[in-house]
Amino acid sequence: MSDIPKSQVVGVVGPAGFGGSYLTVELIRRGHKVIGISRRPESFGTHENYTPRPVDLDSASQNELVRAFSDADVLVCAYGPHTTGADALTYMPYVETVRRIVLAVQAARVPYFMFMGGAGSLVVPPDSCGGESNVALIDHPGFFYAYRRQLVQSEAHVRYMEDRLGPIGASLRAYRTARLQQEAGETLSAADRDTLESYEANLRRGNDRAVDFIKAARLTLMFFRGNHSFPWTFVSPSPMYRPGPRSGAYEIGVHELPLTGEPNPTANLVEVLDDRLTGITATDLADAMADEIENRKMMYQHWTAVADLSNDTQFPSYLTADALR
Repeated sequence: MSDIPKSQVVGVVGPAGFGGSYLTVELIRRGHKVIGISRRPESFGTHENYTPRPVDLDSASQNELVRAFSDADVLVCAYGPHTTGADALTYMPYVETVRRIVLAVQAARVPYFMFMGGAGSLVVPPDSCGGESNVALIDHPGFFYAYRRQLVQSEAHVRYMEDRLGPIGASLRAYRTARLQQEAGETLSAADRDTLESYEANLRRGNDRAVDFIKAARLTLMFFRGNHSFPWTFVSPSPMYRPGPRSGAYEIGVHELPLTGEPNPTANLVEVLDDRLTGITATDLADAMADEIENRKMMYQHWTAVADLSNDTQFPSYLTADALR
């Protein structure tokens, strides 16, 4: 699109959160001006190209939301509940707040709206779903089993979960310790053996405190697909999304979950995704999102991005303006 301004005013809903802060830093680095929209946008810090705009998204009126969005060339919604820890992972008020944001975007006639959803809305290929089509990742019986088992292979990812989710992160740490001991051939204590067995039994049953929130994020895709009444793009981070360094390359996929390898024909549905989930660092995803803001090639598309995660260097869960100095 030749009429896209080289330097844009980008509103970022959630500029001090995980994905929002990485994107805010990347946009400012590229010369864009960012309006940070949240309850406490000043927590990102100060920069000449950053304007904090305090808005309580959960309680603001529709008119207040419209006014907050009206002067942006692009609006990016990286909204997440402001409650910390595992108690943030609830279905409501997330869906209701997103509904109100979408209505305000339409009323404000925002030129381009980018919504950041979750991996749970990506569709699993039929060859990994027993032949079924249109199965969202969150509805796949093997999702949490594969996700948690693969997550604990990364120290950086476990640290991130500890930082953000309190009790969930603590249980992951105990599980990681037991898994590493088992893989090293060490003799497990009775407590570690119980941790390993009980944790994996829960995974096989699909028991996870995050399930309601992931389903809420999946539902929000329904506000967009097939809707051409306003210009939008919906990005779902690939499932092993975590803090980390820039790899320098990423690949885009549309609507379908990118997987590694081929499904094991002898694996059951709980195990068929094991060690096959892809991911991306927040730095690489910020690159992909900034590229889309500048080029707008994925309008009216639900897409994801994947990149190399072999570098397990620990990065902060949240960036601030200090990263620009």
